[in-house]
Amino acid sequence: MFKQTAILTAMLGLLAAAPAQAAMVTLSGSTVNYTFDDSQLGLFGTPAISGNTLSFTPNAFKAKSANGEGYTLTDSTINVIASLKPGYVFSKASLNEGGDYLLLGMGSGADVTGQLRVFDPAQPLGMHYFDSITPAAPLTATGLPTHNWKASGGFNLGALPTFKSSSALNVTIENLLLADTVSNNSLAFVQKKFVGLDIVTAPVPEVKDWALMLAGLGLIGLQMRRRTRADGKHIQSGA
Repeated sequence: MFKQTAILTAMLGLLAAAPAQAAMVTLSGSTVNYTFDDSQLGLFGTPAISGNTLSFTPNAFKAKSANGEGYTLTDSTINVIASLKPGYVFSKASLNEGGDYLLLGMGSGADVTGQLRVFDPAQPLGMHYFDSITPAAPLTATGLPTHNWKASGGFNLGALPTFKSSSALNVTIENLLLADTVSNNSLAFVQKKFVGLDIVTAPVPEVKDWALMLAGLGLIGLQMRRRTRADGKHIQSGA
């Protein structure tokens, strides 16, 4: 009860700190609810939910550099709170992203990076865990047509002590796209077209009474030994 009150207080604090026009939206998944400020979604766009996967299909999240323009950076960050439905615990959190890129001319380059960060909103000053969002392969293919890229990051929440008893998870997704050209007659373009956040859960483990059963069997065995000894003494005294 105390933990649920603390989580509610933390969420209300986030809401109070948000701009007046902010609207907190909750989408209900299979075993997780996602809550976010729909005015702070930036380049990610409006999400959809399927099962426990919160997905975005941005259409303006891109970076471009041409003719020796040098590095250009496009970035956007969102914050989401995932709350468990009754009867479940956190197992994993994974982020999968994808898009395409185009490199033309000498010295053109593109890259995708960012960070996935999680913490328990009931303990905001406690442990924060982070993982880099890393492309599955370098974005180095040149020429037409455009080339696809994938990137990912994630956590095994079940192995992190912080989340063994947590009922909510604060997730921050930071995305960066980079494009670079160093010479004339060159072009670098990269675009993000999909972002999927998946929170995997597991049923709350049933309370197995193995320890109690073993303790009970031990007590029964002890009582039987005591009774055997008592009966033995009785027989000896009767003889």
